[in-house]
Order: sequence, then C-alpha cells, then structure tokens
Amino acid sequence: MKSDENSMQGVSRAAAILRVLSSAHVSLGYIAKATGLPRSTVQRLVNALAVEELVEVTNDGISLSWGIMRLAEAAQSSLLDKFRSAIETMFQETHETVDFSTVYGKEVTYIEKIHSDQEIRVVPKAGRPMPLHAMSNGKAMLSIMSKSEIQALIGSQPLKMTSHTKTNVKDILNEIETVKATGYAYDFEEHSEGICCIATPIVLPGHRPYAISITVPFFRFEQNLPLFREALNRCKNKIENSFGKK
Repeated sequence: MKSDENSMQGVSRAAAILRVLSSAHVSLGYIAKATGLPRSTVQRLVNALAVEELVEVTNDGISLSWGIMRLAEAAQSSLLDKFRSAIETMFQETHETVDFSTVYGKEVTYIEKIHSDQEIRVVPKAGRPMPLHAMSNGKAMLSIMSKSEIQALIGSQPLKMTSHTKTNVKDILNEIETVKATGYAYDFEEHSEGICCIATPIVLPGHRPYAISITVPFFRFEQNLPLFREALNRCKNKIENSFGKK
C-alpha cells in the first residue's frame, strides 16, 4: 500500500514539473520554486524524465523535449476526433468563434477552433501572447488546478495585455475562486480590446486541463450570455460524458 502511495506521489510531482516547463529553458532552482518541491527531488525527477526523453537537459537549463510533444500531439488528435461533433454543435448553436484548448507551458494553446460565420467576427491575431490569466479559457483551466500550480503559472508579475487585464495576483486568485464556484470564466476585453469571451473547464480524469470557449465582439457579448452558457454547458456535458466510451 505504501509503495502505491509513493508511486502516485512520484507521478504527481513529475506532472507538476512538466506543467511549469515550456520550450524555453529554465533552471532547477526555478522549477523547485515554482513547484514547491525540494531541489534534490526536482533533480531526481528531471533525470528520470530526461531518460524517457520527456525533458531535455542542456547547459542552458531544462525544457520540454520531443517525446512530450509527440505524446501531446497524439493525445490531442485522438481527443479531437472523439469530441469534434460536440464542438461543431456548439458552433451551430451560437455561430460565434468557438474553440477547444489546453495549456502549453504558461500559455493557452488551441487544439481546435471554428471561426464565426457572421459578418463581424473574431479572428485571433497570430503570434500574440496568450497568458492564462488574461483569457477566459486560461482562467477556466486554472480553476481546476491547485493554488500552488496557479501561482507558478501566472507568476508574480502577470503580463498586462490591455487596460482591462488584471495583473494583481490576489485579484486573479480571487477571480479563479469565483470560476471554481460558478463553472464559468470570462474575459471582458482583457486579452484584446473589443473582444470578450466566456469559457468552462473540461475535466477528463487522467488528462491535462482543457477548456471550451466562445469568443465574441464586445457589442454582442452580454446580451447573448444566457445562450452562450447553455451552449457551453451542453458541449461540456457531451464531452465529459462521452470520455472513455468506445
């Protein structure tokens, strides 16, 4: 029994390390501080992950390796095949830009996106930073993480994207608590001026955090929130209920 507990703790700690890594190189000290783990534990787990080619250790530091990228791509492709119909149904119900996303490093990354077919619509600008704290899908995914994981990902000086972006860590943590309580996260022009978004987390046991969201020009947002919440809730239920089914 004790051996099983130790194994589960080891997996949990390794997962915590992977969550704070990105394509950029970071130090052992950075990982230890971000995860709250002893430096010796981080060193041991990083060495084990490197053997499995899940992280890369160089003179510049530690980063995710090709092995984790290949696993992520395979998992995301498989998930998308299973959940695409639910996402397409959400689009048909709203005719707004909808997406299915996850966390990569400290940012949101899109797995699937369907653009609105309305005359005035939201089309994301390529290359723009996508910090978790400034986006509804990012906040939704943060809401299913522990407080230490959230703090490690948003950092002590969150990036300010617009005049509406919250950058006070306490304010961000309070908002995440509200998301946990309600199940919905919002972006009121916090990532891009004139654009609003609503999202909800997708919880798949044994998998990384995911979220689905609806992105809308600000002038169509608040009046359609009841419709958006209902569409998100139906899509979330379809995805989570179908998970694991053949």
